[in-house]
Amino acid sequence: MPMKHLSGSIIFVTVVLLCLFSLGCESEMKDPKGTLEKQAKQYWTERLINRNFEITYKEEDTENLPTFSTYREQLRNVTPFPTSSVEVKEVKVDGDLATVKLLVDCLVPGAPKGLLMPLGDHWILKGNKWKHKRQLKNPEKK
Repeated sequence: MPMKHLSGSIIFVTVVLLCLFSLGCESEMKDPKGTLEKQAKQYWTERLINRNFEITYKEEDTENLPTFSTYREQLRNVTPFPTSSVEVKEVKVDGDLATVKLLVDCLVPGAPKGLLMPLGDHWILKGNKWKHKRQLKNPEKK
């Protein structure tokens, strides 16, 4: 009787460990293009329409990422016109890198209707998650 109980316990522990291990391992993203299309639309909606920079900050690639307060001030300065909509036009995935083309409808003061502006965007796949690649206006030359 004790031997049956012991082998049952070993099997149970093994199954639990395998389940935990499989949850901890990153599986390959099933639809990188579709996932990025949704993520990019959400990112730019938060950034340009909702102006929720806390959400977009978490989506940024950490390479050369400034503090949140600096990031927020930079974004406030580069988005002078209100935006009414963001539409993803194209997503190109090449391995861990991707390019997203968007169309942004800006509300320009004095204009009878919005101004449609194209926007190009770069993303990188890190840890099975898409991260937005910030483009620096004056990158330091190395």
